[in-house]
Amino acid sequence: MIEWLLLALLPVAAWGGWYFARNTAQRSERKRHRLFNNQYFQGLNYLLNEQPDKAIQIFLEMAEVNEDTVETHLALGSLFRRRGEVDRAIRLHQNIISKHTLDDTQRLQALLELGEDYMRAGLFDRAEKLFSELMERESQAPSALKHLLDIYQQEKDWAKALDVATRLEAVSDEYMALRKSQFCCELAELELDQDQPGNARKHLALARRFDPANVRAHFISARIAQHNGKHEEAMGIYEEVAQLDHNYLPILLDPYFQCAEESGQLKRAQKQLESWCEKHQSTSALLKKVALMEQDQGAAEAARHLAVRLGENPSVQGLEKLLDLSPAGSEMQERTMQLLHSVTRELLSRQSTFRCSHCGFSGQNHHWQCPSCKQWSTTRVIRGVLGE
Repeated sequence: MIEWLLLALLPVAAWGGWYFARNTAQRSERKRHRLFNNQYFQGLNYLLNEQPDKAIQIFLEMAEVNEDTVETHLALGSLFRRRGEVDRAIRLHQNIISKHTLDDTQRLQALLELGEDYMRAGLFDRAEKLFSELMERESQAPSALKHLLDIYQQEKDWAKALDVATRLEAVSDEYMALRKSQFCCELAELELDQDQPGNARKHLALARRFDPANVRAHFISARIAQHNGKHEEAMGIYEEVAQLDHNYLPILLDPYFQCAEESGQLKRAQKQLESWCEKHQSTSALLKKVALMEQDQGAAEAARHLAVRLGENPSVQGLEKLLDLSPAGSEMQERTMQLLHSVTRELLSRQSTFRCSHCGFSGQNHHWQCPSCKQWSTTRVIRGVLGE
């Protein structure tokens, strides 16, 4: 009877042991999760309070990488990279990638982060290889393409940059025409350096197709025309540039008049210069006109004309030229001094007197507390040519 009773109690004992073990394991797991959660939120608290060193120590103690902790480890790797500790970021991201418990999305994100680590470390060949592999995965193509575009621009590999920009535009909503036009101009410059103007023209045609208003493409075309002795054609191109954007007048004036001299078209150029002076009030155009007047009519006439124009539109460059043209003790020198005072007063009235050493906020009044960044006693007097 006792033997039968013992046999009957065996299953009960086995079940009791299993039940006790399960409860113990569950309590242990709950305790571990509680500890993990406490560490996790403690680390986040350090980050929010701008104590990254303490946050890093907490997260490093949570060493296990799994689907629940991978975002924390990725954030930690980014933090390392921003702090300049690229080697640690690389090791951390490589460790994440080595785990087999991650899903594809998490692994791809870690690969992107690793590629950024390589870029920050200057390991462009490794970054390029990694992003090229990711580019074949449709879900990550735009991000990988953006990084590849940055790499090729830094390496000045304009052909690859053009190809990647075209692919990026095809898979995203980004407008890349302006960049692609500039890449074509870079390729045209390279062809010109190798004395291949025909190939340069092909790149320029493509540049204009991407951006019809590309001023740089016009400048390169004018250079090609000059190189081939087609000076009147070059003049026409420079005139188109001024029509597209008159802010490029200071750059084109010298080559424009050089072409005019070579082609015997100085009268045409002088007439055009007069138009630019009246239409755009360009100081560079005015100084070019004054220089021509000085050659043809003498310094006195050039100074009188410049003084009148500076009275209408004062400029430091113009004033400097007027000082050169005005002989000592002359009536023109007295007028020049009046203009000098006028320009100086205008410059000083626009100049800030104080600047915050913390954020750069500037103004004409001193503040004990910066109105911008709210720091105390950071406002200092500005020193330099127009300062203290």
